[in-house]
Amino acid sequence: MNIRFAVVAAASAVAALPSWAQGIQVTGATNITISGLLSVGVKNSEITQGSSSAAQWSNRSAMPAETHVDDNTSRLIVASTSKITEGWNVIFRMETRFTPNVRPGDSLLPAAGGPPAGYAVNDATGIADGDTWGGVSSPYGSIVVGKSTLYYTDTISAGYLAPSLEAPGESYRIWDANGLASFNMLSTYNTGNVSATGVLTSVTRNVLGNTRSRNVVRYDSVLFKPDSESLLNFSLAWSKNPAGAQNMFNAASNTSTYEGGQTIYGRVMYNGHGFSASGSYLDQKFQGVAASAANTELKAVRMGVSYKVAGFKFGVIYDNANMVNGLNTAGALSDAKRTALEVPVSYSWGDHAVYATYSIAGKTSSLADTGAKQLNFVYDYAMTKRAFVGVYYTKLDNDTNAYYQPFLTGYSPFGGSAIARGESWRQVGVILNYWF
Repeated sequence: MNIRFAVVAAASAVAALPSWAQGIQVTGATNITISGLLSVGVKNSEITQGSSSAAQWSNRSAMPAETHVDDNTSRLIVASTSKITEGWNVIFRMETRFTPNVRPGDSLLPAAGGPPAGYAVNDATGIADGDTWGGVSSPYGSIVVGKSTLYYTDTISAGYLAPSLEAPGESYRIWDANGLASFNMLSTYNTGNVSATGVLTSVTRNVLGNTRSRNVVRYDSVLFKPDSESLLNFSLAWSKNPAGAQNMFNAASNTSTYEGGQTIYGRVMYNGHGFSASGSYLDQKFQGVAASAANTELKAVRMGVSYKVAGFKFGVIYDNANMVNGLNTAGALSDAKRTALEVPVSYSWGDHAVYATYSIAGKTSSLADTGAKQLNFVYDYAMTKRAFVGVYYTKLDNDTNAYYQPFLTGYSPFGGSAIARGESWRQVGVILNYWF
C-alpha cells in the first residue's frame, strides 16, 4: 500500500500502517491490505515500598512480585483504498486489538464462597477498538472521521518502519507497554484533594487525551519536502466528545453544558538533516461539567527535538499539562499544573541497538512529594527488517504523594498488579515485536 499520504504518520506511531502490507485487489479501483503487529513478552514485575508509608505497605494483600507472559498492544489492521479519480481515494482502516496471552473471559481467583470473577481486559483488546476511521485522501491531504489516537502517543518514534515516523522520543524497536515512559509519565498526571497543609492526600491518576478518542474529525497534511533531505507534515483534529458519551444530553443536569464541551488538537512534525522535531497541543473542555466544577478543562503542550549522528541519537521531550480546577483544598478549587521531561539516548550498530531513557515528572502545582522518576535500559536485535527481539528493564519511583502507574496494569490477568500512591515498581522482560 502506498503511504504517500500522511495518514499513517499522523494516526500515531504505534498504530502505523506499514508500507510492506500486502494488497488484495478487489476490483480495478479498490485495494485491501492486511497488516499488524504481534508484540508479546515474558516479564518479571516487582512492587517495592518506595516512598510509601509503612502502614500502606503492610496493607498490601497481593504478592509484590510476579512472572508472567504479557501482551504489548498487539493488533490486526485491515485497510482499503478505492480510487475516485486521479489522486483522490476513499480510505478506510479498522484496527482490532488482540491479546496473545489471555482470553477476554479469563477469570480472577474466586471470591470467598463465590464463582470466579470475570476480569475485563478493557483497553487491551476488542474488535475495531484501535484507530478505526474512514474518509477521503487527496493531493491536498486527507480527512477522516471515527476513532483516532490524539496526543497520547506523540513523540514515540517508529523511524525504523518509515522515515516519516521518526520522532524525538522513545524509539525502541521492541517495547514493554508497561514500561513506556511516554505512557507512564508524559501522558498521565495527578489531581485530587489537598489538605490544609498542602499535601495531596487523595490522588487521582488522569490521562492526557484518550488512548483512542471517539467522534474525531481529523485532517492530515501531505508530506511536504522543504528540500531533498527534509519531511514536514501536520495534523489537526476536533471532537465533540472524545469519551463517546453521546447520551449525556438525557441527563437534565447536563443539558446546559453538553454543547459547551469539545476537544481541539494539533501536531506538527519535521525530519531532516539528522534532526527530528515535534510539537503538539491539546485543549479538552469536558462535557457535562459546569465551569465552576472540578476538572473542567485540560490544556497540554508537548515539544521535542532529537539529533542522529553516526549511530547515536540524542533527544529531549518537554510536556506541560494543566487541569483547570484539578485540585480541591477544603472546597476551594485551583488548577493542577505539572511539567515532565524525558531524555532518550540510543546507539545502533548493524542489527543491534541499545537505549537509555530518563524521565522525570515535576511536582503538581508545587505540592510536596508529588513528582516521580523513571529509568529505562533496553537492548534489541533486528532478526529481520520487521521482527525484533530484546531485553527491557524499567524502574519507576513515585514520591510519597505521587500515583504514576505502569501502563495497562490492572487490565490483564497477568501484569495486573497496580501500584499504590508512593510505591515504586520495576520490571524486566524479554520482548518480541513482529510487524507483519
